[in-house]
Amino acid sequence: MKKSFILIYAGIAYVLAMGNIAYIVAFLADFGAPKTINSGAFGGDIWQAIVINTLLVLGFGLHHSITARTAFKRWWTRFVPVHLERATYLYMTAAMTALLVMLWQPIPTTLWKIEATWAVAAIITLYLTIWLVMFAATFHFGHFSFFGLAQAWQRVRERQVTGTTFSARYLYAIIRHPISCGWMLAPWATPHMTVGQLVFAASATAYVLIATWFEEADLIDEFGDRYLHYRRTVPAFLPGLRGRRTVNTRQHTQNL
Repeated sequence: MKKSFILIYAGIAYVLAMGNIAYIVAFLADFGAPKTINSGAFGGDIWQAIVINTLLVLGFGLHHSITARTAFKRWWTRFVPVHLERATYLYMTAAMTALLVMLWQPIPTTLWKIEATWAVAAIITLYLTIWLVMFAATFHFGHFSFFGLAQAWQRVRERQVTGTTFSARYLYAIIRHPISCGWMLAPWATPHMTVGQLVFAASATAYVLIATWFEEADLIDEFGDRYLHYRRTVPAFLPGLRGRRTVNTRQHTQNL
């Protein structure tokens, strides 16, 4: 495979990933995107829309979780080169995001709406801060590995593609899953909660809580006592006194 193709393939995947993140931020904020979570009028059956939207969130989450499993990666890399596995995952994520957005059924019925200017500004600031923290978390275990560029570059330089290493400091010394935590919190941080937004928020929260159990089972299988010690030391989502120690470990890039 030509080196130029590898770099172009991974580079486009990175750009798509950045655009994908930006669109999801705008989609959930209900602002700044061609179609957002509350775009359009709703005239259908509300329960049918709730089921469709819940399945869309479930499908989006399952893509992230299934492709993160060690068994899937072993099977998948029989067809996709290891150095392009992560980049290919990003193309798949872009497709799943497009599917979620296009098929999403808006249910704009208002549950609550905060209109005080200072409160709206505070909630929007919180929302953007959550996404900023999630993005910052990718640098702790290798931002360019997380988005597939490092693996492509290692291949071009004819070096062995290695796993991602991180030291459980900073965010990862406070909670074990800052990105997953962000996915749970972000949909709730809105000054205008609609039924559609509630469906997304509740579905995402429930899914992350369930998926994390399977993710941690994989990590325990892979790292054994080291990860068990890390889990005993650092809470999963809620910061606490246990999150003060530093634990060093190796961990594959997480997809959640």
